[in-house]
Amino acid sequence: MEPLSKNIYQNINKIISHLPNSATLIKREILINKKTKCFIIYVSNLCNRKSIEMHIIHPLLYNLNEDIENIENAAEYIAQNYISISEAQIIKSFDNIAVELLRGKCLILIDKINTAILCDTSDIPHRQIQESNVEKTIRGGRESFVENIEINLALIQNKVKSNKLRIERMLLGNENKTDAAIVYMDGIIDPIVLDAIKFKMNRIKNLPYILCTGYIEQLIEDFPYGFFPQLKNTEKPDKVVSDLFQGKAAILISGAPYALIAPAVFIEFFQGFEDYSQRLLTSVFVRLTRVLSALLVLLATPIYLTVLSYSSGLVPIKLIKVIYNSRLGIPLQPFLEILTMEIAVELLREGGLRLPSPIGQTLGIVGGIVIGEAATKAGLVSPTTLVVVSTTVIASFLIPNYEMALSIRFLRFPMLILAELFGFLGVILGFYLIVIILINMNSFGIPYFSPFAPLNPSDLKDTIVRLSLKEILRKPKSLKMKKGKI
Repeated sequence: MEPLSKNIYQNINKIISHLPNSATLIKREILINKKTKCFIIYVSNLCNRKSIEMHIIHPLLYNLNEDIENIENAAEYIAQNYISISEAQIIKSFDNIAVELLRGKCLILIDKINTAILCDTSDIPHRQIQESNVEKTIRGGRESFVENIEINLALIQNKVKSNKLRIERMLLGNENKTDAAIVYMDGIIDPIVLDAIKFKMNRIKNLPYILCTGYIEQLIEDFPYGFFPQLKNTEKPDKVVSDLFQGKAAILISGAPYALIAPAVFIEFFQGFEDYSQRLLTSVFVRLTRVLSALLVLLATPIYLTVLSYSSGLVPIKLIKVIYNSRLGIPLQPFLEILTMEIAVELLREGGLRLPSPIGQTLGIVGGIVIGEAATKAGLVSPTTLVVVSTTVIASFLIPNYEMALSIRFLRFPMLILAELFGFLGVILGFYLIVIILINMNSFGIPYFSPFAPLNPSDLKDTIVRLSLKEILRKPKSLKMKKGKI
């Protein structure tokens, strides 16, 4: 760390060399006691200028009448007696001064003094707290994270009244230093899991830049080429708080309205936060519906293809007659017919995501109806195929986590290929391989398919079905919690 010089101009030149060349960088020169030069440096569009004028410039110009050259520790004396900003610190080196200025802080440099005063005058523009457009909840809080990390941390702190809450700050990226924070409950999270998270976060500090949580997710997960998400992504403070009390950690970075939750296990991606606010039987029914929907998305079209190509004898004769009659005159083979419809659905789905909400919804509904109707009338697709594919599309909407829904939608294409090549044997083989992958994965040392494999009977109370809140509001044993930590 290079120390500050007593030459004020050397200090200014050194600091400016580490800042972007911008017209918003302000260097306000004043004379303290009409003889000592003082520079106030800040970035105008990141600071509250009225606060600087009222609490820094005015006291230094009109209230400070002492000869500061004869005062020992002059910077500290001025900060304690004249600066009325709520947060002011004395700095002695150039370390991170440029970063602090870009956070909205104000620097006071005084000639012939090799220390400076850094004041928090930040007033960075940010989006107001709003309801999430992605994670809709029937019952629960409407607040969602914004791009300002300080506001996001405040939302979490407001909901956690425990003195076990810990927030550890860090900077990510060499070129573009981004504020990040790891949030956890001390004594609840397993220390081994916490050390693994910190180790992986420290390992990515030296990359040039980190712009969103998606970068972090790819860099710290154990299986970067795996099919399934290994960390949960959420923009709801309620979900973060719930996971913190279960022994997990949240990772937040500046500029991202999402928090990463680690570790994560497979079954959690089918659980909604509102499940715990609903009545017991209702929440069990909803969870079963989600799991069945995931199986439907994964297996419905491969099994339908197998029935058409290999195993029509397994279907009742009346039903198979209806299916074959609907396919009369269809020029495409069943595999190409199903694959064409699946690709058309994905094109409509992705196209709707990239358009403004009203237009995107119209495209998804009208486009699906028009293409389906036109394809059946033109004799390119059979009505039964259209019904099966449409059912899987609707079922995919029931999976509450977008990343998991995307993974399952992707896996149905390999399953289709296996069904075309090997029939029911291919479907069974594909499903078996997926289960093997799930069993062999882990998230920060936690088995990804727990509590099913390895089997932990006590944690099965809150999986596909859930029991009463009295039995499940506790730390899962599958997260390797230590006894006596709470």
